[in-house]
Amino acid sequence: MGKRIHTVIIVPHSKANFIKFSFSTRTFAIVTSIALVAVVLSIVAIGFTGSAVDRRADVARLKGENLELARVNQELEGTIAAVQQRLDEFEERTSRLALAAGMVAESGDPTTPESRTSVVNTGGPYTRLRGDVLTLRVQGDTIAEQLLEVEQAMVDQDQRLSSTPSIAPVIGVITDGFGNRRDPFTGRRAYHNGLDISARRGTPIMAPADGVVVFAGRKGGMGRMIRVSHGFGYQTVYGHLDTILVEPGQDVHRGEQIGLVGNTGRSTGPHLHYEVHKDGRTVNPLYYILDAY
Repeated sequence: MGKRIHTVIIVPHSKANFIKFSFSTRTFAIVTSIALVAVVLSIVAIGFTGSAVDRRADVARLKGENLELARVNQELEGTIAAVQQRLDEFEERTSRLALAAGMVAESGDPTTPESRTSVVNTGGPYTRLRGDVLTLRVQGDTIAEQLLEVEQAMVDQDQRLSSTPSIAPVIGVITDGFGNRRDPFTGRRAYHNGLDISARRGTPIMAPADGVVVFAGRKGGMGRMIRVSHGFGYQTVYGHLDTILVEPGQDVHRGEQIGLVGNTGRSTGPHLHYEVHKDGRTVNPLYYILDAY
């Protein structure tokens, strides 16, 4: 059987001559195979080229992101360091405020590192961890809690100081002190629960501390009398007044005028009988007068 010949004739429109190609079936198969392989290889090459371009773009993008992350991380480290420094300053200030508020154990010197572990609620030393955001948050929360405790201690201390008698209720001459004395009416020895301060009739009487008036009126030998409760176990009593200027239930403040010196009740002359009570017991008023005598 002879070779089968295939002929392709190309007839151009612009020319009369035509082009003729003749080839065998085998040649046609080989050429077709080569063409198909070339097309497949071209497609594969185009695919790989596109993937390579995409990979290069991804690499460039990742490099850019890494540079940005490095910059952000550097800024974050600087911010963390600055915040850590500020928290350290706040912790130190909290410790100082706590010492000022008296929030320190009885034993040990709070100014030395060894004794700082004995400081009670002072904002004092925390366990140093690595300086990450979580640690800073924990440290900040701790300092915030300690500041609240210090603030409350300062408020309590201020209230206690405001409620502690500390000034003379009247300026005059002490004619009888606290303790045993000879009674001016009977001539016998008797226990005197307060101070007798002689002053002109009508001399203003001042509250020695903040408090609430719990009694204002006449009471036996004390004549016109005022009793003030200051809290924290303190009460003060004022006797033989000429005039009472306050009412029961009224709030009074240190230095506020509450009455006038008089000679009412069991008295030998114009003067103020002044008592200080602590936890239900009379104490020497002189210990609670810091501005006179």
